[in-house]
Amino acid sequence: MKHYLDYTRSPWPSFLFTLPLLLLYHLTTVAANLGRSQAVVNGADGLLQGLLAPFLAALGLGGWLATGLVLTTIFGVAAYRADAAHRKSPVRRGYFVPMLLESTVYALLFGSVVVFLVSLILPIPLRLQMGGPGITPLQKLAVSLGAGLYEELVFRLLLTGGLLWFLRKLGWKPGPAVAVSVLAASFIFSAFHYIGPLGDPFRLDSFTFRFVAGMVLAGLFAARGFAVAAWTHALYDVFLLVMGRG
Repeated sequence: MKHYLDYTRSPWPSFLFTLPLLLLYHLTTVAANLGRSQAVVNGADGLLQGLLAPFLAALGLGGWLATGLVLTTIFGVAAYRADAAHRKSPVRRGYFVPMLLESTVYALLFGSVVVFLVSLILPIPLRLQMGGPGITPLQKLAVSLGAGLYEELVFRLLLTGGLLWFLRKLGWKPGPAVAVSVLAASFIFSAFHYIGPLGDPFRLDSFTFRFVAGMVLAGLFAARGFAVAAWTHALYDVFLLVMGRG
């Protein structure tokens, strides 16, 4: 069990386990937007596209799929280089199914855990929704899958990790640096869901839910690595959609 936990949270195996989610998101997004004049993608994915567009254009690259391929290459190389312990050892493919089952269990428990924590802060009924008006069920599915991958990439790996690195460089002690990084990134993560044409109408209850959810996902990311956090987030959003709350 210890080997499984250590291996599956390591950068290189974690990266490999996210590739099926990446492929599923892109295939679903292409299918959901076929024949439509206005494509719908996950918001964090769209944010990264906008940030990378000038750099990719300078290289003669462009388009949504090119952005995904470049990001996959960059983070794949980074994960490989950062994981000297596992990058040259055989890939434990037999661990991938248990990782998916583990993520499924977390996804099934996730909503109840967050609702309980929110009830300690804001004891009022919660009303959640996913997506904006005019978005089709297949587009909602694509956005849900992309949420796990791209929102964990932007808000947990890059934003929380980047803030933590910056504060430590400023000389902050580990405890305060972690607390401020998680709180700030979770606040921005929650606020992100109310921006843009597909953003939800602002409500204090849903904002608080997402704020707490961001902190729980940050804890899961720290304890179990990027892949398990990404799959948990994606599966939770899909389950939410299937239950008719989307």
